[in-house]
Amino acid sequence: MKKTVIILSLVFFFPACAAHSFRSEFAFANDLAKKGLWKEAEYRWKKSVISGDKSAAVHNNLAVSYEFEGKLKEAMEEYKKALSILPENRYILANIKKLKIRMDQRSEKNKDKDRGEIKNFKALKKRRRKK
Repeated sequence: MKKTVIILSLVFFFPACAAHSFRSEFAFANDLAKKGLWKEAEYRWKKSVISGDKSAAVHNNLAVSYEFEGKLKEAMEEYKKALSILPENRYILANIKKLKIRMDQRSEKNKDKDRGEIKNFKALKKRRRKK
């Protein structure tokens, strides 16, 4: 009987510790991000995801950190994971919409850059022919 009580108390005690650990880790990561320590915050959020956390907030925050670093494809993947957990969350939906706009703008800039490089290449080619 005594063993059963000890085992049951341990079974219920450890998940409570893990939940507390997750909350404190998540809060700590958020504080780091607020201070501009994005790499460290990203590390903490990734650690939560790897440990099996299925929190939309963690995926959303990880996506924001990827966006901050310019990793737009990775950010979109994390936003989609967050949205799969909370499908109608307006904050996640708004973040996805903003990211899509940003990705489209980046795509247009790359197209303009490519056009400019092609134009410069053609001009260089013409100059070489004249010589």
